[in-house]
Amino acid sequence: MEVLLPPMKAFEVAHRCGPIEQLAQPATRHIATVAKYTNGSDKGHLVTGTNGDVVAYVFAKPPVGAFKDDAPVLVAKGLGTEIDDADLRKGYWVQHPHNTAQQTASARDAALSSWINAFQFTNEASSGGRPALRSPQVGALHAIHAHWSTSIEVATVVMPTGTGKTETMLSTLVSDRCSRVLVIVPTDALRTQIANKFLTLGLLKAANNAVLLEGAHRPVVGTLLKKPSTIEEVDTFFGPCNVVVTTSQLAGGCSSDVQAQMAKQCTHLFIDEAHHVEANTWRDLKAKFSLSRVLQFTATPFREDGQLIDGRVVYIYPLRKAMAEGYFRPISFSSVYEFDVARADQAIAAKAIEELDSDITGKHVVMARVANIKRAEAVFETYRAFDRFEPVMLHTGLSSKARTEAIQKLESGQSRIVVCVDMLGEGFDMPELKIAAFHDIRKSLAVTLQLAGRFTRSRADLGDPVFIANIANLDVRDELLQLYAQDPDWNELLPDLSDEAIADEVGAQEYMRGFDRSIDSIPLKDLRPSASTVIYKTTCANWTPRAFRAGLRGLKARDKVLVTINERENTLVALTARETGVPWTSISSVTEWHWELFVSVWDREKSLLFIHGSSNSSEFKDVAKAIGGRDVVLIADPQVYRVLHGINRLLLTNVGLDEHFGRQIRYTGRMGADVAARLGDATRQSARKAVVAGAGFENGTPVTIGAAKRGRVWSVLRLRVDTFAKWCRHLATKIVDESIDPDEVLKGTLIPKIVAARPEQHPIGVDWPLDFVSRQEHQVGFVPIGRSEVSISDVEFNVLDGPLTEPLILELRCDEWTRQVLLEIFPSGDTTDYRFSYVGAGQLDVRTGASGGQDLCQYLTAHPPTVWFADGSSLEGNLLVELPRAAPQYDTDKLQVLDWSGIDLTKESQHATRRTDSIQFRLLEQLRKKTCYAVLFDDDDAGEAADVVGIKVQEDGNQRRIEVEFYHCKFSSGQPGSRVDDFYAVCGQAQKSLMWLFNKEKTTDLFAHLLKREERRLAKGLATRFEIGDKATLARVRELSRRHEVRLSVYVVQPGLSKHGASAPVRVLLGATERYLYETYQVPFIVVCSS
Repeated sequence: MEVLLPPMKAFEVAHRCGPIEQLAQPATRHIATVAKYTNGSDKGHLVTGTNGDVVAYVFAKPPVGAFKDDAPVLVAKGLGTEIDDADLRKGYWVQHPHNTAQQTASARDAALSSWINAFQFTNEASSGGRPALRSPQVGALHAIHAHWSTSIEVATVVMPTGTGKTETMLSTLVSDRCSRVLVIVPTDALRTQIANKFLTLGLLKAANNAVLLEGAHRPVVGTLLKKPSTIEEVDTFFGPCNVVVTTSQLAGGCSSDVQAQMAKQCTHLFIDEAHHVEANTWRDLKAKFSLSRVLQFTATPFREDGQLIDGRVVYIYPLRKAMAEGYFRPISFSSVYEFDVARADQAIAAKAIEELDSDITGKHVVMARVANIKRAEAVFETYRAFDRFEPVMLHTGLSSKARTEAIQKLESGQSRIVVCVDMLGEGFDMPELKIAAFHDIRKSLAVTLQLAGRFTRSRADLGDPVFIANIANLDVRDELLQLYAQDPDWNELLPDLSDEAIADEVGAQEYMRGFDRSIDSIPLKDLRPSASTVIYKTTCANWTPRAFRAGLRGLKARDKVLVTINERENTLVALTARETGVPWTSISSVTEWHWELFVSVWDREKSLLFIHGSSNSSEFKDVAKAIGGRDVVLIADPQVYRVLHGINRLLLTNVGLDEHFGRQIRYTGRMGADVAARLGDATRQSARKAVVAGAGFENGTPVTIGAAKRGRVWSVLRLRVDTFAKWCRHLATKIVDESIDPDEVLKGTLIPKIVAARPEQHPIGVDWPLDFVSRQEHQVGFVPIGRSEVSISDVEFNVLDGPLTEPLILELRCDEWTRQVLLEIFPSGDTTDYRFSYVGAGQLDVRTGASGGQDLCQYLTAHPPTVWFADGSSLEGNLLVELPRAAPQYDTDKLQVLDWSGIDLTKESQHATRRTDSIQFRLLEQLRKKTCYAVLFDDDDAGEAADVVGIKVQEDGNQRRIEVEFYHCKFSSGQPGSRVDDFYAVCGQAQKSLMWLFNKEKTTDLFAHLLKREERRLAKGLATRFEIGDKATLARVRELSRRHEVRLSVYVVQPGLSKHGASAPVRVLLGATERYLYETYQVPFIVVCSS
């Protein structure tokens, strides 16, 4: 039978702050024979090993008789000759041959002494079959010792989960003979696990191992469970220990005096799972260990919040190598594709059950991961309905007893399914976890890599891991999108993602490490200067950043100036602190410190010096002279306005003018709608531009930019020091470009103005509010009173035709209902205001994200949609933006002719019945002949992206590009000619197409939109929307869109236009549409017509 025996402790001290222990022998497992045994009046059992040696004398109560000093005598219940196996680990030893009865004070020193020359760097490849270190462990140890031989800088070791980080810690403790180590972990569970590892020394104490001599003692380990309240309590707890293990939350919550004493007591600080977010209190504690050797272990050298981990990465064991060398088992990925959450849960659970059924080992366990307790309860019921494998639930809302019982069921094999809320991460060591059912997906790569390691650990009696997830509604960070594609190979993607992310982080760290060590007390990685700078022209051959202090006027003896320089990147970072009085008293002894951040970048090639000061209080001329030479020249008006070059449709939001009144100059500034009046004044000779700021598009990407006449440039961004330097160098390229005329740049800006009435122009379309556009479609819905919600993907939003002098009426329409709202502009004091109100009966609520409903008219009043007009102008509430110059007329040579013979030009849609005499049918007929489309899709109906969507996947060497074509069809009111009325609506639809390019997520959401539209069409029993391709092809395109470029082309199909008869009004309207599409997202615009 198998018998499990408890550990033998050399001693155990019950301190108020937690146990202090040293093991003489860990818990052991024996194949043994059990026989009844009597010693005088004591009756128990004798446990004998396979070699006949006595393993233990076991009694249910303490024996009264005498035994030899080296006899192993155990008190434990539950042993008998009639049972198969016995777990006696809850018992205790009365005596044991390894009981040395040492005092705690001498035990720590004895352990340290026993480690002298006791450690061998033996690789398992050369150990002759004896237990030894893995290749990555040996590599990490050598890297750690090499680093410590030259530096006390924080060291980071990157090893994928499952490759032996903990054993590397143990080996570092013994090989470096660390006098006293504080080990910090993120969770209570991991504290218990790591403390037990240090108590046993793991592999280092394995029988016949080739690493540590048998005479080496195990360390004295203190598990810190409660905060020490005094310095004396720190000393009494830490003093006897070789190792203290605790959590970052507990240690970070201690008083400053207690933390300082902890640091004084410890020669080393080990941090496990260093990718976790650092709280300010924990950072303060870490800073107190500046004189200790600090070693960080992590599977990913970047934190969950995207911030850099400090210190030097001294060793990286790539995930790719871990897979190749068998430490990571290969992963299979199985997906479901359901937009409905309940159906997705059912499908994922069914696949997880299938995997358990096909598991030939009979040991695999499913972890069903959910985001919160409410979801856990719902998903648990889904699994319980299968009435298989006795599922259990684990989350923080359960009692400690309930969690313990659940874990026992998992460990015994009674249960093979666990539904959990982030409970089975660090600290839960269960190799049988092999099936990950992601009902809710982790959003960051750091956590995903960590979680993956829980399932990929290799063990001979277990199979390979399987990951299951729903890939229909994804909300994850960009770096994870590839993992949840249609047919991903995690065994290729995970190493790629890990390598790329690590390379990015190490690159950023290397940039930061290029700075000298002058201000180590300030972590540069945590600095986030705003994108704001003044710019100077320099003539020096070399700048002199070390003279920075000389450029600061009025420094006092007590003021502080901290400077660090990256010579390679020509970048300076400085922090200054000036002691100043306070405004509420004149008492000289009452002062405060005013801190300011400076970042300066010198572009040697372009001879430009950039200076950022967090106060934005001056031009920093003295600083510029000190570090750039006495002859520096401020880049001022008009040259500074070159930074606006290349920004299309720059909508001004802030204009400041210097106006001359005789010898006096008065500055006036306007923001928002007032810029129209101010910039109008700039045409007078008495006014000059002082500040210009706005938002627009650069290279198809939304940007913000501002420039002031005295050399200051800014953007609404917060940047790391390295990315701030890149931003400055981008500006430098424009500043030195002599071909850029600043005055011409400003002529193309857009100017909003408040109006008292809608413009007397023909409206051609309306865009959803920006708040809608920025969200994925499943996050926006409309709810009529007493009726079910309708997704925005099934709702049409239009502006109705009407007299050009009457208020605008907007219409929302779907298959079930129609609602109309009126935009009313009315006087309000010296200006005007606006509001939306219903036309007719029927209220409508709007749902955005997880928030409850809000009345539609209230919502639109707070988030006004944009109405577009035929002349290219737009109205948002009561703000009108007109084009500064008319768009050129559309070139008739670009008009493409299609044969419309046999087509009824008054029939636009083919409908689900495929009307063969419709405009849409003929268009699709012609497009199918091209044979270049992966997908050709009929999206016609309320809520459409376009009447027809064509998708091509282009291969260019190793690069892929997705080309999307939107075809907006419009019926004609008569025979081909040139009626401008036939174009208003369709040009509005063309302009609305740009909503799908708002950001990367919205572009990918286009393909989800099409998939949902097909699903709903089929649910009604109607014909498929696919003309070419199928659901699987479109789903693959959707996944490709997450990591490849998507280009859009927009077509207007209007057979009512004759190529040779296009009138000037029609060409003006088409020209305005073409200009808008190109100047924003550089989208080509093509018109299809009749001959």
